[in-house]
This record gives sequence, structure tokens and C-alpha cells, in this order.
Amino acid sequence: MNLALVHERFGHTPEYAANPLFHVPALNRVLLLKHVVRASERYLFDTTPVITTKILLPFAANELGLGGRSLLLGERSFERALREIAGATHESHVAGDLELLRLIDSLPSFDPFLMRERLRQGGYEPARCYFEMSDADIRRMREFVGAEIEQFVGLAFKTGGPGARDLSRKLAEKLMTDEAAKALDPLRAALQLSEDEYREGVFSWKGFLYYKWLAATLLPGLPDLTREMLSARVNGADPEARQQLAAMRTRIVDFASRAVGRIETALLDYGAAFAGLSQGSPTVFRDFLLYAPSLFIPIGEAIGVIQHIKSFWQFRFPAGQAQLLQADEAFEIFSEFEANLGAMAVLHDGEAPIAVI
Repeated sequence: MNLALVHERFGHTPEYAANPLFHVPALNRVLLLKHVVRASERYLFDTTPVITTKILLPFAANELGLGGRSLLLGERSFERALREIAGATHESHVAGDLELLRLIDSLPSFDPFLMRERLRQGGYEPARCYFEMSDADIRRMREFVGAEIEQFVGLAFKTGGPGARDLSRKLAEKLMTDEAAKALDPLRAALQLSEDEYREGVFSWKGFLYYKWLAATLLPGLPDLTREMLSARVNGADPEARQQLAAMRTRIVDFASRAVGRIETALLDYGAAFAGLSQGSPTVFRDFLLYAPSLFIPIGEAIGVIQHIKSFWQFRFPAGQAQLLQADEAFEIFSEFEANLGAMAVLHDGEAPIAVI
């Protein structure tokens, strides 16, 4: 999460000045990363997490190559270092910003849609500019989004044929990068939304497009990942420990499978609502978009946890490397996987249908 870039792009705006993410100014120019704690870093902690949030304070926001200072959330000296960074002028804000950092750290990813809803639940309402999608994600999503919205171009813009695809791509670009663009006024009219509702509705739509795109890239590889975890060899484990590890791995696969089922159900419900729009009945889709942010936490959390497990496993076992663990490491890794998966909201929100259609 590149807060230095957010400051560069939006630091001059009234909304940014009125609703900063952090109250210690220096923290609004840092880079936040999900970081796998290395063996050489364990001495920094009283209780070592597998993953923590790394905070990079660049020496120059516009020259990241010059380096900077880094802190790991949870290390023994973290709060003292944060007070040094804040200085006497902003020391009174340290406790509140530390609480917010811990909330952000509890999220499985910096997905902007998940983060916005989770912070809102926690009583935080920072400026909308903090929840823009990254340029890299927008570039990767352009074609996907263009193909997705081509279905409704004929409804909203009274066009079709060979020009529909080109128009869809142009509209996809506007949708992902400039939700207030005048070119999208016909879309607002088709959805019968006020300007405020439209802004929130487009944010919701972008969120579901983002999750649908992530699911399409992430979920097909999940069967191979679970097979690798189930078959990974463990050295130094007695029969009882092997039995415990086997049960733990089975629960991990079960949690992941159930989470995928709920993600797919939500995406099917989104598809059914979107079909109403493309078939000339926009009311159902409009109602879905206004309700959709309540789904971002369970869906975004589930996708984020699965992404985290996949990225950690690939980091620990690069392609072609044997999947061999020592018993203590196996317990540490699989316990963390099981805890993260088992705590997902998507597994604890009842069995009622997710959507409102």
C-alpha cells in the first residue's frame, strides 16, 4: 500500500486534508507491505508472527531508490520508534494510529474494497483516495472489465455490432480510473441512481469486478496447492505429531473448499443481478450494487487469506523444490494457515443466501 503515492497524487485536495488515514503526518507517506518474517528477524519479537506488516519510511518520497527506514509491526521497539517518528508535536496521536495499524495488520491483504469496509466498521472514514485501485491492477484488469461490460453497452448506449467492443473498452477505462466521467452519465441514467448513490454503486461494481477477476486468476490453481500441502513431507515428527498434522491439513483443505464455495455463490449472485441489467431490467442490479459493500468483508477476506497461503507456499517452496518441512516448522505454518482460514467471516455468516436478488 503506497501511501507516498497517494500523498503525491491527492495531498493537495481538501478531502485528503480533512480525512487523512493517519494523524501522524509521516505515516501518511510510508509504504505498507505484508512481510514474511525471516529467521534472521525473529530475535526482534517476543512472540514471532509468521506474517506481519512492514512499514517503509522513504528518505525521499519521490526517490524511493535512496532507501529509507523500515519497521516491523509487533517488534519490541516498534512503539518507541513510532514515537520518535511522530515527534513531540504529534506524540498524542501515536496511540490512535497504532490501533489503526493493528487493524490494518489484521487484514489478509491491502485490497482496497475489503479495507474500506473493515475500517468503516471500526469507525474510520479516511478519504476515498486511499481506496483507489493500483495502476498495476487496473492495467491487468482492462480487458477483463471491457469484456464484462460489453453485455450492457447495447442497453445503456444504444449501440452494437463491431463498435460495441471498442466502446466497451473505452468505458471500462473510464469506469476503472474516473468514475465521475461525463461519458458514464448514460450508465447512471440506466441504473436510475442519484449522483451520490451512483458514486457508491460504481465503487461496489468495481469491487465485484475486482473479486471476479481475482477469483478467475486464483481459484483454478487451488486444487494443485491443496494437493501439495497434503503431500508435503515432514521430518522429525513422531506418530502422534504426524496424526495431528494430518488432521490439521485436512481441516485447512476443508476450510478452503467451503470458502471457495461461498465466493462462487456470491459471484453467481452478482452474475444473476448483472444479467438483469444486460436484459433491460436494471433495478435488480442497482439494488445489488447498493447492498454489495456488506459482502466485501467476507469475500475479500476469503480471497485475501487464500492469496496469502498461496504466496507464502510459493515463497517457501519455489517451483521444482521438494516440499519438505521439519516438524516444528510444519506445526507453525499449518497452525497459522488453519487459524486464518478458520476465522474467515465467510464461514461464520450463516447458511442463508448471500445476495438480495
